[in-house]
Amino acid sequence: MSGNNQKHGSMKNYSKYMLMAITAISAVACQKVELHKNSQFNVGLQNFMLAIPGQTTEYMARTAGPYNDGDTVYVEVPTTEEEPVDISKLKATASLQNNARMEPALAGVMDFTNPIEVRVTDGDGNTKRHIIKAVPTLPRTTFKKRWFYNADKLGILRTNISGMALIKDQILVADFSGGTLGATVGVRVYNAADGEYVKTIPAPTTFCMQVVADDADHFIVNRYNIYSAGLMLYYYEDVDSAPKLILNYTTAAGAPVDLGRKVSVIGNLKVGKAYVYATAPNNNQVYYWEFNDGVVANTTPTIIRYAAADPWTYATVQRKSLDANSDHYLTYCNYVATDANRERGSRFVQFTPTMDVFPMAASNHYYKMLDFEVFTVGGNQFMATLTQGFFAWDATHVKVYDITDPNKMTLVAEAAGYRDFMLFESEAYGGTNYNRYGDIDVRVQGKKISIFATMATNDKTFAGVMAYDMSYNR
Repeated sequence: MSGNNQKHGSMKNYSKYMLMAITAISAVACQKVELHKNSQFNVGLQNFMLAIPGQTTEYMARTAGPYNDGDTVYVEVPTTEEEPVDISKLKATASLQNNARMEPALAGVMDFTNPIEVRVTDGDGNTKRHIIKAVPTLPRTTFKKRWFYNADKLGILRTNISGMALIKDQILVADFSGGTLGATVGVRVYNAADGEYVKTIPAPTTFCMQVVADDADHFIVNRYNIYSAGLMLYYYEDVDSAPKLILNYTTAAGAPVDLGRKVSVIGNLKVGKAYVYATAPNNNQVYYWEFNDGVVANTTPTIIRYAAADPWTYATVQRKSLDANSDHYLTYCNYVATDANRERGSRFVQFTPTMDVFPMAASNHYYKMLDFEVFTVGGNQFMATLTQGFFAWDATHVKVYDITDPNKMTLVAEAAGYRDFMLFESEAYGGTNYNRYGDIDVRVQGKKISIFATMATNDKTFAGVMAYDMSYNR
């Protein structure tokens, strides 16, 4: 009896478990039916892509689906002025929702010289008509080399060029000679379009270093603080005016040694407000003065100490705006000759008055950032820089970045969105630059931008000035 009872018990348990399993399967089946009960397949066309034959990149529609009946779907295909894209030969693909079909069927490389019409029947049986239009589109920014003229062609005598600036349609190049003055010592003026020589403005004093333009096409020449002579700023209204001493910040008043190796200006030094900035080697402090209608508010500078850096080999700074609470851009270089692992070098940061710092990834430029210029086009912030490798004889390049969103400065190569951040790198320029000199300046005229930079070296065939044109195509 006990054996039969066990047998009957086992059969009961088996039947119970089978019933539970069938119930579970039924429940799952009901759930699946319920999930699809109200599903709709009425999207049809989700996106349309075009590719240039021989290239792997697919360019998606300007706006993704779903689309309404009769909508025109625009697909932007990149082009250039030098090599216009051939829209008569584009490879077309479409993204369709489940169970949708398109007529006519896409046939590989197709002609989009004229918009084409497609009909898409979705999974629910609805048919929509769409017009597909290929739109040749210039990149947001384009760059073109205008020229590079060496010091031999330009007639620059002191080829370790210590300063350069743009005013109106002219280039100003520093051709100073330490403690020597004379007819050939000063600021050489050239036509920006073709590099033709115009004149030489005699140096206002000895040991001048930089020539820097304000925002209204006036400019200053500075004597840097060598031999305890102090930092002196000489103002010029234009290339034909006489110099006017507007600042004499002496060593006794606190000027550190070599203050004025780098100088920058923002605003109008003749009318309204302006600021002049200066830095010195081996000193992690930034010095600046406020000017009103060309008169310094106080000969004693305001000092910003950038504590995050070691005393730098050199540095340059740019104020973002004339606002009292403006951000600043700063590049500084800690050059260490024994830096085998390249852990030092230049850094570029944007910092706020409360010292919130936005750093750029150091891999985005070479070991030395010689100079930079931030400029605004179409409400966007761009930064052009002159950058060189570790050794004095390493190559020098011009690079341009979009830093509208400073958080993107941390992007590195291969990161998503990197090509929208790092926009341009020039060809390499050679020459030995022991002084680590270099200047870059930018002129914005609407959506056309001129970028000029110097190559400072003791060889007149490699030293000179390079010019690039940038276009903003939006």
